[in-house]
Amino acid sequence: MPSTRRSFLVACAAGLGSFAGCLSSADPNVDGTWTRRTVDDERTGYAPTDGPTTDLHAVWTRDRPGRSAAKPSPVVDDGVVYFAYSQEAMGDGQGGAWVEAFDAGTGDSLWTTELFRTDEFHYFYHSDSTVVDGDNDRLFVQTKPGLTMLTTDGTVEWTFDNLYRGQQTPDVVPPVVTDDTVVTGTYNSDVDEGQREIVYGIDPATGDERWRTAFPDRDDMWQLSGTDDAVYVPFNGSGLAALETTSGDERWWWDGPINGTVTVLEETLLVPLYHQDRDEPALAALDRNDRSIRWEVPFRSRWADAEATVVGDRVFLMADFGLEARDLETGEQIWRFGGEHDGEEVVGPQFDLRSTPVVAGDAVYAPGHIQRDTMYGHLFVVDAATGDELGRVELGRNENADTATPAITSDLVFLGTSHGNLHAVGECGFDVAGYCLRN
Repeated sequence: MPSTRRSFLVACAAGLGSFAGCLSSADPNVDGTWTRRTVDDERTGYAPTDGPTTDLHAVWTRDRPGRSAAKPSPVVDDGVVYFAYSQEAMGDGQGGAWVEAFDAGTGDSLWTTELFRTDEFHYFYHSDSTVVDGDNDRLFVQTKPGLTMLTTDGTVEWTFDNLYRGQQTPDVVPPVVTDDTVVTGTYNSDVDEGQREIVYGIDPATGDERWRTAFPDRDDMWQLSGTDDAVYVPFNGSGLAALETTSGDERWWWDGPINGTVTVLEETLLVPLYHQDRDEPALAALDRNDRSIRWEVPFRSRWADAEATVVGDRVFLMADFGLEARDLETGEQIWRFGGEHDGEEVVGPQFDLRSTPVVAGDAVYAPGHIQRDTMYGHLFVVDAATGDELGRVELGRNENADTATPAITSDLVFLGTSHGNLHAVGECGFDVAGYCLRN
């Protein structure tokens, strides 16, 4: 095997008609842990791992069932990618949900566990909720039967019933996972008359309920975020509750027009808002101690599902079909990428308003699309300091990641899409005649 790019090119130049023989078998480095769709329970969306950024291409792809509304976000731990997917019942075929483990470097399937099967075809999906707790060899996935805990070798240990009795919908409801307590909420966004939200504390080893805190006067609960000692529970349009992680006791309640999931920092909570009186979404920095608002910035358009990612003194988020960086101290815009308005049209790369960017090292990773004769989904990589585009990779015709977030390791980025595909994306060392040759 040639040991340098120059000798590699010389060896390949003699036989460019057979590119397979020029491909190196060197395994990519997959150092790094990505435990959930936004990296951590605090929803900061940041991991220090440097990921691939330029000359991106698909290193491997696996096709799995994709006939559901859920856009799955993969998670990674100790060189293994965990990927949950689901499918509606179609014709004579049953629907169901599965979770599968892959070797992160090669894409080889290590095991597959079926979570449930059903003949019904309305809203029986898994949630984009996978969380891996590698220190304790645990994996969590929310599906129709409830919140399921598996070991990292695919053995189901328990399922906790946290469902409404009504129709289930594919919420994004990853639990808050600590060593001693797993916290989750009721799984449903269509609130039936007389049903109200409940937050549960669960023993992670046994699946037994330790506590529950009911909110009889509240409904429409957004995703939870938290720390080892506090869980933050947002209710659409009404306010935010802070609960003790170990007991469920309420620490405080803040009245406000909440419209999304909270990002938790040391002294600050980043809180999405929506002011109905002026039809205006906004983001506010809320003091964790006295709940005073430090700053608030309005947006032309923003979706509640999109979360705010924080690295150092910067906030990254989707707004008005673009990716923005803002100052954590003031909320002022530092740069913007894509989604520029030209009269009534939006030009350039566009980002779904429900997407959440994530950051690894010095780069921002964001799923978006470019409008042509049809929609082509992409993964964009942007310099976190300047907003300059570093790289992009096309996912396929009418294939997009939508609300899913990528998981990033040192050499590979993993992303699930609307077609049910799991992509592993890496850097191309060099190419010949449009073919990527990796050394």
